[in-house]
Amino acid sequence: MTTTFWRQGLGMVAACLGLQAHAEGQLAVGGPAGDAGYLVGASVVSANGHIGSGVTRYDIKPLWAFQLGPFRVSRSRANSLLRAGRERLETGVSTEFDLFSDWRLGASLRLDNGRSFDGDPEFQGLPDVRTTLRGRVSTGRSFGERWNWSVSLDHDLLDRGGGARLNTGVNYRYPVSRRTNLDFSVGGGWGDARYLRTLYGISPEAAQATGREPYRLGSGWENLRLGAHFETALSTHWVVFGGLDVSRVLGSAARSPLVGRLVTHGLGVGVAYRSK
Repeated sequence: MTTTFWRQGLGMVAACLGLQAHAEGQLAVGGPAGDAGYLVGASVVSANGHIGSGVTRYDIKPLWAFQLGPFRVSRSRANSLLRAGRERLETGVSTEFDLFSDWRLGASLRLDNGRSFDGDPEFQGLPDVRTTLRGRVSTGRSFGERWNWSVSLDHDLLDRGGGARLNTGVNYRYPVSRRTNLDFSVGGGWGDARYLRTLYGISPEAAQATGREPYRLGSGWENLRLGAHFETALSTHWVVFGGLDVSRVLGSAARSPLVGRLVTHGLGVGVAYRSK
């Protein structure tokens, strides 16, 4: 993207940060005051990816959330776990604006860790995808007490080939009890040409260096995602959570020679402690 687009994107993020943000897995600004405090936890995860040989990996992943004045830092689904088993907190831009009372508006910054093929002998030698900083704006609204729709757009702010991505999805929450919720979701992701070429393409230079055929693709849908999760509050402070995510890569991304697995999964279970 051009420098002008980069500045406009950063300005859009900054403007939204001045309102109220509510997001997961990144730095957020202006969260609800009721979320003050902290949460720490970890989960055991079994997962594989579309890119590369598709080997299933087992990891222990930390998660946390804490508030410093108007700034909230969180990882993974920590924001949701702060509210599990408690009275639902206000969301949205502000209850003072009747026009937006049913909508949420968010903005966030997050690190995208990139990719390396150093540990994959089949694709070793292909260029790495560099770590970058992505800015994201999002909106969404609830339909009744159980249905929720959201859409977000994020962009590579450091101009490291990350391009832009669009994600949208619908979530259904089933309250098993006051302390336990089940969530079922379906969503999809779209990427611009730069994002998909960086992640799924093989440039002529990389092809010549590794003896592979070049692969070039344009913008389009990247994946379809399904999810089923649970969270239950064991007490005021302790929460158990887990779930299953399934992803199916689509279109020209699915035809990439870098894709070793069309359907992937992420299965995990964990526990977290809340400060209040």
